[in-house]
Amino acid sequence: MTPESPTRICLACYKDRLASVCENADRYKLFDIRDNDIYPAGLLSLPSKDPMDRTSAILACGVSYLLCGAIGADTRARLERAGVGVRPWLTGSVAQAVSAFRRGNLADLAMPGCRPRREDI
Repeated sequence: MTPESPTRICLACYKDRLASVCENADRYKLFDIRDNDIYPAGLLSLPSKDPMDRTSAILACGVSYLLCGAIGADTRARLERAGVGVRPWLTGSVAQAVSAFRRGNLADLAMPGCRPRREDI
């Protein structure tokens, strides 16, 4: 029997926080969830601002969920068509985002004035 693949989450970051706009992130921080624990899984620096390049990078890394601030509708649609769960309109530090995802409580990190849709949490 082979072990189950981990769930991989990607945080669109600017420095040590979630980027307020996904397309302005300067890096993607990857985390794997295995056996209810979260482990760092990598860091992608993003020299290209091309949304297609960024989408391809996320897909190539086997990401299950993207946590981010605002995100363009076309970028979101491409990711969701490829099976990535996009959780937008979030703010906070990397540690806060990882913790909220683990607890299933991303609504606590909703940007001021933003109320995530039920399927976004």
